[in-house]
Amino acid sequence: MNRTTCRDFRTPRSVLLLTLMIGMLFSLVVKTFGASGGSRTFALTGSLNTARYSHTATLLQNGEVLVTGGLGVNGNYTSLASAELYDPKKGRWTVTGSMSVGRTGLTATLLANGRVLVVGGSDYQIRCYATAELYNPATGQWTLTGSMSQPRCLHSATLLSNGDVLVSGGVNSLYDFSRPTVSGAEIYNPNTGTWTPTGSLNTSRADAATSLLQNGQVLSAGGYNNTGNNNPNTYLSSAELYDPSTGQWNSTASISGNVGLPAPPTLLTNGDVLIANDAQFYDPTTASWTATGALPTLTGPPTKAALLGNGNALGTGGECKSTKYYNCGFAPTNVAYLYSFAGNSWSQTGSMNYARFYHTMTLLPSGEVLVTGGVVGKSAYRTVLSTAELYTP
Repeated sequence: MNRTTCRDFRTPRSVLLLTLMIGMLFSLVVKTFGASGGSRTFALTGSLNTARYSHTATLLQNGEVLVTGGLGVNGNYTSLASAELYDPKKGRWTVTGSMSVGRTGLTATLLANGRVLVVGGSDYQIRCYATAELYNPATGQWTLTGSMSQPRCLHSATLLSNGDVLVSGGVNSLYDFSRPTVSGAEIYNPNTGTWTPTGSLNTSRADAATSLLQNGQVLSAGGYNNTGNNNPNTYLSSAELYDPSTGQWNSTASISGNVGLPAPPTLLTNGDVLIANDAQFYDPTTASWTATGALPTLTGPPTKAALLGNGNALGTGGECKSTKYYNCGFAPTNVAYLYSFAGNSWSQTGSMNYARFYHTMTLLPSGEVLVTGGVVGKSAYRTVLSTAELYTP
């Protein structure tokens, strides 16, 4: 066999390069769509450095996700000051700067300048904070900014069209039921770092579903209130609208039935606001609530929902079979629901790898949804999760 014949049996360099490129492309596909390799599936990604629930998750302008505060386990349940960053390109979490105090029941709002405003929250004892802090993604550090006029936990924070932040309602003590819920509202100016009082809610409320509407007004619906003197909490069906041009709140149609604590609202592409766990949406043009198609009865309704890039919504965190999720304590399932905007209907979609409750859901620039942390189990048997997973629509 001559040398020419031998060279014919060797793998040409072009073939080697093509093989290498195919391998790199396959790795990219696996990384993008998860190990399961299909749509409407959940795939595990990197785990948090600290297990947590009742935290916040904020999509930064650079595409990373900032997770802040919440509750963790340190001998006993404790509020966390720590924060972490998720890099979707690497699928990994890295620890970043910590807040000045541990906070749960806080809010986190991405400002127009790329910084994140964290407001209020609690040390998981009794007191709530009036303080606020700013996270700078360029330095990974937190700095204190102006404080609110009163302490707040379980309040709402909404970025207004002009870049200011409206904070409304809440409680000023998590477990002291001799103190009433808060009706006051105030506005944070990022340019000056100061707070200004604005019109008060018509009904004091905490844990309300609050959303900026396309017309610039703010909807605050449901939640609970108490009048102090150790009165029990009353779940609300009422709703109201904040008008930034007047600084006043005006009543609007109430949610149908007794929703209990509403799920965080989802602003749909047509401007309606979906309350997933009550299967209703608010139409600002008619100022009315309308029922969606019935939720599947496999589990309780989802406690979290995230808008997908195709206009549909993903719901997770449903609990045991019950008409209201708060009846089940900490007993979530891993079942996920998909809301079809076009069909106004719900269906079951892929299941999460872990059942979870009090977790976060974040829509990534890739169109995937990052599900983070949470808790599962009841009372002393609850388990705080560090796992995270990606849903591919």
